[in-house]
Amino acid sequence: MVPFKQLVAKEKKALLFLLKLLLLLCLLKCIFFVYNYNLSGGWAIEGSVNALQIIKWSLLYDVLILAMVNLPFYVLLLVFGEKIKYKSMQVLLAAVFAAVNAFVLLLNCIDIFYFRFHLQRSDADLFYVLRNPFADGKAFLYLLIFGSFVLILLVGKILYKNLLGVAKLSGEGNRLVLSNAVLLGFVTIFFATGIKKQLPTYPLTEVEAVQLPLTQNSFHTFAYSVYRKNDVTIPAKQYMSLAEQRALFSIHKKIDGLETPKNVVLFIMESVPAEFFDSSSAYKVHMPFLDSLVRNSTFFENGFSYSYSSNKGITALLAGIPTLTDIPLYHSNFTSIEKTALGKILSKKNYSSSFFIGDHYDDFGFAKCSKWLGIDHYYSMEAIPGYQKMEQHSLGLHDEYVLLFMQEKLRNMPQPFFAMQYNISTHYPNDLPKNFQPSAGNTTPPMKTMQYYNDCLQTFFKEASAQPWFNNSVFIFCSDHWAQPHTNVIRLDEVESFRIPLFIYEPGKVGGKTEKAPVSQLDILNTVLHYGGIKDSIISYGENLAGSTLNPQRTVFTKINGFLYQAINKEYVLGFDALQGKALYCYNYKTDPTKKNNLIFQQNLPTVEKLILEIKAFLQTGSRHYRREKG
Repeated sequence: MVPFKQLVAKEKKALLFLLKLLLLLCLLKCIFFVYNYNLSGGWAIEGSVNALQIIKWSLLYDVLILAMVNLPFYVLLLVFGEKIKYKSMQVLLAAVFAAVNAFVLLLNCIDIFYFRFHLQRSDADLFYVLRNPFADGKAFLYLLIFGSFVLILLVGKILYKNLLGVAKLSGEGNRLVLSNAVLLGFVTIFFATGIKKQLPTYPLTEVEAVQLPLTQNSFHTFAYSVYRKNDVTIPAKQYMSLAEQRALFSIHKKIDGLETPKNVVLFIMESVPAEFFDSSSAYKVHMPFLDSLVRNSTFFENGFSYSYSSNKGITALLAGIPTLTDIPLYHSNFTSIEKTALGKILSKKNYSSSFFIGDHYDDFGFAKCSKWLGIDHYYSMEAIPGYQKMEQHSLGLHDEYVLLFMQEKLRNMPQPFFAMQYNISTHYPNDLPKNFQPSAGNTTPPMKTMQYYNDCLQTFFKEASAQPWFNNSVFIFCSDHWAQPHTNVIRLDEVESFRIPLFIYEPGKVGGKTEKAPVSQLDILNTVLHYGGIKDSIISYGENLAGSTLNPQRTVFTKINGFLYQAINKEYVLGFDALQGKALYCYNYKTDPTKKNNLIFQQNLPTVEKLILEIKAFLQTGSRHYRREKG
């Protein structure tokens, strides 16, 4: 019989291990807070009460994760402690759970730096944003696996010593009753409060959306997302009757195409925010050519992206479908979703279709997306002769080489055609060619690379204007998502962080106009098909931007994370938690730009009620569409 004092000492050692892990997670949260402070605009913390709410939820999630991850280890010791007599078994147990805990810590560590690109904690999408592992040969894949393994070993080694000490306690026949009681207590609370309440966005009941990442644990968001990665994130809520839903929102659209179809060229601008085109912004880029083009174009000053990521932006742009899954739609189990395959429907009008990008083949799954949508030709950097000797951006070839290659292809392409260029030079880390000298007016790295892209487009248009296909063409420009115009000092505003440039240029039309109605990436599909002469009924969540009139009272929809969606019109933004089925905030962003007055707390406001109905109709439509239910 082990003396009580010895038992308590050993229990203390077991609990001390968990406290060390908790302190490490708290330290990572503090680093996360400081490192991303400027990016978030100070995290919108207002007073000690708000700070305590964040700390409460942060500790709750971290404690729950540590309890869940280490519970099997403690249960094994509790149940089989007296039988674990061999050192090899102790070593194996300690090694396995050291690796698991190391992964928890590393994922939270990675998010400190990855957050500024993903703008939310890790989820299953992490599997799909890495470059094609075979693009640089198998050696790259093996190096990636080896590097990850070494990192886990380094962290795991420290944890292993602690866990081995705990495992040895049970070898003497002691059962870690106190430690397990505490852990099981936490787990009991977890289930007693309901799994639903512990999902990654539940803190939104008490904290602001911008503060949510401060409360979450990356392992929690990642594990939960992987668990449901092939399911629709939106629960099958029936907010209203089908008749009411259809009256408010419908994905069945009739395209009134041109009698004489045009060639359509779509420029998808990577990571380009609206600020680059806004003369009132401190981040207005000096880009004479694009400015001259805009002056003779239809410019949509209230253009919005659907999400923060490229692999969801491309689906919105080319398929007219919002991604409801955490992972890209074309990687999910919903690839058979009813859709309008852009390439296939244009082929009915004898169009050929091509996609040009300077990236490696199928980076971000874009080749898969193109094939999924029936695009005839996909040209990546490997398709460009002599690309190995051309100057490259961190992600691939600089835009000038891709646009030159595209020019050559279009010269020999039979009309009519649909061509897309997805540029990459404006993507972080905003590499510039060695010999390019940006103007003094462009002060930040993203601004400088935008000027470079402007110059590349000027060269492209100079040569294209002399081609026989040019005057019978329309050029559409749209960003894939908003990005920081400055790498350090931008607040993730609910409205401004979705604003993107979107404009249409038609050669021969003198003078331009500015449209003030809210528009979306989801409108691009309808617009392309209009210029393509399509008169069919299609599936799309968007509208035709080239139609006779745009509704100035229109509402567009955006997605912040796996559960939080927004409805935005010309004055208001409403945030809606799709998991709980309730609105969290509504602001008049025109009269209340700092968003201090949450209108949700005011009763019977017609504008708020209208936005709630519209976003419910949008989500119900999306849920039924993904689940192949009629309506």
